[in-house]
Amino acid sequence: MTPNLQIELRRFISSNVISKLNKFYFENDALLIKAIDVSLGTVLMGCYNNFDEKKIEEMTNLIQDSTFFKEVDFAASRILSVDDNYKVEGNEFLEQIFTSKKARITEMISNEVGIKSETAREVLNFSALLIISYLQYSAEVTSSLKLLLEDQKRDILNSIPPGIKIILGFSCYETVEEKNNSRFGRSFFNLFGNI
Repeated sequence: MTPNLQIELRRFISSNVISKLNKFYFENDALLIKAIDVSLGTVLMGCYNNFDEKKIEEMTNLIQDSTFFKEVDFAASRILSVDDNYKVEGNEFLEQIFTSKKARITEMISNEVGIKSETAREVLNFSALLIISYLQYSAEVTSSLKLLLEDQKRDILNSIPPGIKIILGFSCYETVEEKNNSRFGRSFFNLFGNI
């Protein structure tokens, strides 16, 4: 069974991780959780847009030497320590994933979620490191990443605010359309036709 990648990654974000991150940012816990969720989806769709097996392989090889990678217990789906190493380590990966769009995406996360720009930048770094670390750990996910993201694209896009989707080059219409069709397709009135 193929894992839902975004749900797998969310498991690493425990209340303990949120508390430790909030020591740096002093944000509302709910907004910080939402920012991480949006950032995870944004980075995944950035990987989808700029998918290159060689680039993914290079990033996963580089991540092994990072402090962040060593602080993650993948078997238990938890992050052992949260310090500020990701502030520096995440930039390199984000530059490869988003190229020139990184600053605009950071500002959109800040605006759409309602957190400070600095927090949005750091959370995006954190999310990128978590995703690349997970890909390094899970070779079977990495080998089928493009197909997995294609299969889960609608769910991931539905977790991303409209402004960020547009920057990433996705239509807001198609994800809303899909959501509306599935919700109203099972409506009581649709079962019996128009009354």
